[in-house]
Amino acid sequence: MYHKIKNLMIPKRTLIYMTVCLFGLFITVFIGIVPNWISLMSLDRKITNLQLQLEEKKQIYPIYNLLKNNDRQNYSMALPFPAKNKLLRESIDLFPDILKSISKEAGMDAISISPDLNLLSTGSKFLIVNAVIRGDFLNFRKLLIGLGKVPYSESVEEIQIQQKKDAMEFKLKIRLALA
Repeated sequence: MYHKIKNLMIPKRTLIYMTVCLFGLFITVFIGIVPNWISLMSLDRKITNLQLQLEEKKQIYPIYNLLKNNDRQNYSMALPFPAKNKLLRESIDLFPDILKSISKEAGMDAISISPDLNLLSTGSKFLIVNAVIRGDFLNFRKLLIGLGKVPYSESVEEIQIQQKKDAMEFKLKIRLALA
C-alpha cells in the first residue's frame, strides 16, 4: 500500500514548473486578454452610438435636402403685420372657413378645426382654436404667414408636429382676440 501512495506523489520540480506555467497563464489572461476584451466592449458601444446617429441622419436627410434646395426667391422677406382687430362673437363660426382657405392657399389640408367654446361662456377676451392640418413641412411656413395676415389672430400658442406615412400632421392651438 505504501508503494501505491509513493507513486501518486508528484515530484517537487514538476510542481514548480506547473506553478510557473499557471502563473504565466494568469498573467497572459489578465494583462493581454482582459484589457483587450474591455477595449472591444468600449468599441462596440461606440459603434452602436455611431450607427444610431447615422440612422437619425438618414431620416433627417430628405428634409435637409428640401430645405437646402428650396428656392428662396419664392418667399418675400417681409412678413405681414396687419392692423390688429378683434373678432366679433357673432362671427366666430366664420373662422374655420377662413382657416380652411388659408391652409388650401398654403397647399395643405385642414383636417379638423374646433374652437374651445368653454372660454366663450366665461366672457373671456380671447378664443382658443384647436386645428389639425396635414401637409408638407415647407408649406407650413406659408400657413403661418397666412395666419399672420388675419387681423384678430393674436398668437399660435402651441405647435405639435407628427410625421405620418404620407404627410406631416400639424396640431395648432391658435389664440384669437374677441370683441
